[in-house]
Amino acid sequence: MKSRTLLESSRNAVDGLLHVLRCDWHMRFICLLGAGVMLLGALARVSRLEVMLLTMAICLVAMAEIINRAIEIVVDMVRPSYHPMAKVAKDVGSAGVLAAIIFGVIVVVGVFINTERLQVLQGIGDRPPPHFLHVGLVGIVTVVSAIILGKVWGGHGRLTRGGLVSAHSALGFFCFITIWFLTPDIVVRGLALALAVLVAQSRVEAGIHSVREVLIGVVVALVVGAGLYGILAMRAGV
Repeated sequence: MKSRTLLESSRNAVDGLLHVLRCDWHMRFICLLGAGVMLLGALARVSRLEVMLLTMAICLVAMAEIINRAIEIVVDMVRPSYHPMAKVAKDVGSAGVLAAIIFGVIVVVGVFINTERLQVLQGIGDRPPPHFLHVGLVGIVTVVSAIILGKVWGGHGRLTRGGLVSAHSALGFFCFITIWFLTPDIVVRGLALALAVLVAQSRVEAGIHSVREVLIGVVVALVVGAGLYGILAMRAGV
């Protein structure tokens, strides 16, 4: 049935993404690899343009895999039994994924394989530490990837409702960690913590998540946030 509203279309798109993640281990590997590449980019202090190139490469590979999965589903539905043209259709879809992967590898090699970047990764470079916005972007991508994978492995829930990991709690506490590292003001830190706790409590009170699922989301946010911002603080020498 055709979606009637933008919200309904977005929900259908999210359902499609979760289906691909549940049924296709290649897509799960792409998400983990993408989060790792973005983390490496933060450590290597890549420029804004390079961040955009890395993001574009990761998204292109993910899009190619999603389209390939859609082709496979349609072919299997139309032609359950073996047919030479069905094999050709699947092979063409796989070729699209391969082309995207080649492009992604070229971008990653071009960004990271140079003398200056390798020196930075070894800790002997003289470039300034990464901007907190870059670290925050990497953190959000990592947290969202962990949320999606948790919901996939948990086998239930949607991206914004239910599931093994509470998305609202994870993002709320990641924002708290971000504010904690941005300001020494104890009042602001306390307010940020209170808001994060209220968000987590609301998910339990509404019956959307159990206490265990909320705590998993909190742990994910604290581990990712403290790790990334701790690395930033060390790089900045504070």
